[in-house]
Amino acid sequence: MSQFTCTPRQRDALPARLRTGKPGVAGKQAKLRYYSPGEGMHRRSFHLVLALTLLGPALGAQEPPASKDEEAFLSRDTHQGVSIAAKPIPDTPEAERIFGPNAAPTRAGFLPVELLIRNDREEPIEVALERIVVVSGREEFEPAGARTVALWLYPPPGVKEPKLGGPKLPIPWPRGPKVPKDKKRAEREEAEASLRSRQLRAEKIAPGTHARGFLYFALRDAGIDLARAYVYVPEVNAVESGEGLLFFEVSLAAYAQP
Repeated sequence: MSQFTCTPRQRDALPARLRTGKPGVAGKQAKLRYYSPGEGMHRRSFHLVLALTLLGPALGAQEPPASKDEEAFLSRDTHQGVSIAAKPIPDTPEAERIFGPNAAPTRAGFLPVELLIRNDREEPIEVALERIVVVSGREEFEPAGARTVALWLYPPPGVKEPKLGGPKLPIPWPRGPKVPKDKKRAEREEAEASLRSRQLRAEKIAPGTHARGFLYFALRDAGIDLARAYVYVPEVNAVESGEGLLFFEVSLAAYAQP
């Protein structure tokens, strides 16, 4: 804000409402105030900068909100800049909705578990997927490949040995075992493709990214108590520094049926 002082001649040229002709102020010079064109803008800018300065530390202290991918998981284990979440699919109707009506692993005795591995470190990490197991009590269930699950869903036909009997005339040329026609081949290949497309296969995860997919654990006709079960991830390594991270245990108790 700026000020200037009127001389007597300048005061006489002012409008009557601005002249200082009232008793008690006679002989005093009128002072007028005016704003420069950018003064209002400068004042608003100053207030904005001040507000951001005061609120900046508070805003920076807030944790980033969970992504939509992570919101689908009820259980996770997080430490050393890595987070691993798990979600089992024990029900066949839900498995059919995810994998298709002809490719539900639960129908062949496999428990599909969806995993989300997020890397918040500044270097890539490597996860030994083949060593991940589901533990329930004293039982450990290992993962199986998509082809193995598909073979259990649609077993190939068995080889039929030729029937034994007396010789026939003329004696036919010796032949090997008769292989029956594989009538389930199309269904088996379709199921394998569906399972493979949803399988977790990315072992190396870049900084600031995540990997998501399913592993199929063979229950071997054994029951599993999800209230006592957990996913055990024994080997996660930092690629560049070679640091071996502590193991991860993701409880599945949150998905147990009441």
